[in-house]
Amino acid sequence: MSMLGLPQEAERRLHDRFVSAVIIAAAIIAAVRLAREPDIGKPSPRLFAVIADSVALARLILKRVAG
Repeated sequence: MSMLGLPQEAERRLHDRFVSAVIIAAAIIAAVRLAREPDIGKPSPRLFAVIADSVALARLILKRVAG
């Protein structure tokens, strides 16, 4: 049993779902924020900042929703 009282396999699947949700949410947030960016093909400080902010926001949303 895990700390959540679930079998370890069930907890791993739950964790994987949360990770997947964060990745998808961060990708959508970044896409919306970069939609009008003229050149996102090249790595730039702005691109990295938007991605980092998007991941942080997605984690915050997931934390708020999941409790």
